[in-house]
Amino acid sequence: MEKNNNKKNKSFSSILKNIFFLLIILQFAPIIFNNIKTYFKKAVTPKTYVGKLTIRDLITDSSFYVKNIKKFYKNDEIKALFLKIDCPGATPGASQAVFEEINRFKEKKPVIVLTENVCASGGYYMAAAANKIIAPASALIGSIGVYLQIPNVKELLNKWNIKFNLIQSGEYKTAGNPFKESDPKEIKYLQSLSDQNYKQFVKDMAKARNLNIAKEKVWANGKVFLATKAKRLKLIDEIGSQSKAEEILKELANIKTKIKFLKPKRPTGLMKLLVGNDELEGQGQGFSSKLANFFSNLFYKIYLNISSKENVGI
Repeated sequence: MEKNNNKKNKSFSSILKNIFFLLIILQFAPIIFNNIKTYFKKAVTPKTYVGKLTIRDLITDSSFYVKNIKKFYKNDEIKALFLKIDCPGATPGASQAVFEEINRFKEKKPVIVLTENVCASGGYYMAAAANKIIAPASALIGSIGVYLQIPNVKELLNKWNIKFNLIQSGEYKTAGNPFKESDPKEIKYLQSLSDQNYKQFVKDMAKARNLNIAKEKVWANGKVFLATKAKRLKLIDEIGSQSKAEEILKELANIKTKIKFLKPKRPTGLMKLLVGNDELEGQGQGFSSKLANFFSNLFYKIYLNISSKENVGI
C-alpha cells in the first residue's frame, strides 16, 4: 500500500514538472514561432544580390577595391554594383585603376554611386565611371584638377647650418627634392607632369560624363561645387539619398525583388597591419611569410631613414 502511495506521489510530481515546463514553453512559444516564421519568410522571399563597396578618405592603394570589383563581376548572382563614395581625393594611379575596373564592370552590369558628403578630385575620378551618380543637395562634388606638392626646407636648414650633399645620376633625379631649390628647368619638367595628368583626367571625365571638353575651364577648373550646381554642370545625375539611389539601381538592373547587399570584409587590427588592404584569403603566402615580410619591410624603412640622415639619396 505504501509502495503504491509512493508511486502515486512520484507520478503526481512528474505531472507537475511537465506542466511547469509546458507553461514555460508556452510562454516563449509565440517568440519562437515568430522567429521561425520570420526566418522562413526571409528564406523564401525573392531577393536580388548587389555588390556594395564603400570608398572613404584619401585613397593611395586601389588593390582592395579592384580585387572586390573583379569578384563581383565574376559572380553571376550579383546583378549590379553599388558604390558609396565619400572621398576627398586619391593618387592618380589608384583612381585611374578603380576607374578602369568600374568601366569594365558596367559593360556587363550597372554601377550606381551615392556620395553624401565629398566626392572630389581622385574620388570623383572613380565615381565618374558609374552609370549614375546620386548626391544630396549639400554634397561637395568636383575638384577636377591635378597638383604636385613640393615642400622646401632649404632655408630652414640654412638657418640651423645643416647641409645636405645630393649626389645624383640623371639630370632630373632630384627635381622637387625638399633640400634644394628647384631651378626653372626642373619646375618646367614638374609642371609638364602635372599638365599631362590633368589632360588625361579631363579626357576621361569628358568621355565618361559626356561633357564638352571645350568648356573644361567651367567644370574642370579645380573647384568643388554643391551638388545642385554639379547637376547643372552634368557632373552628377540626381539629387537624392539612399532611397533614390536604390530606386535608380533597380530600374537600371531591372530588379523586381528586394535588394540584398553583399559587402566584402576588411582585415582589422594586427592582420590589417600585416596584410594591408587585401582580404584575408590565400594569396600563395602563409601567415609566417607575411609576418617575416612585415618585419623585413619595417627594418628596411628604418634603414632608409638612417641612411637618409647620412646623406645617402635613393
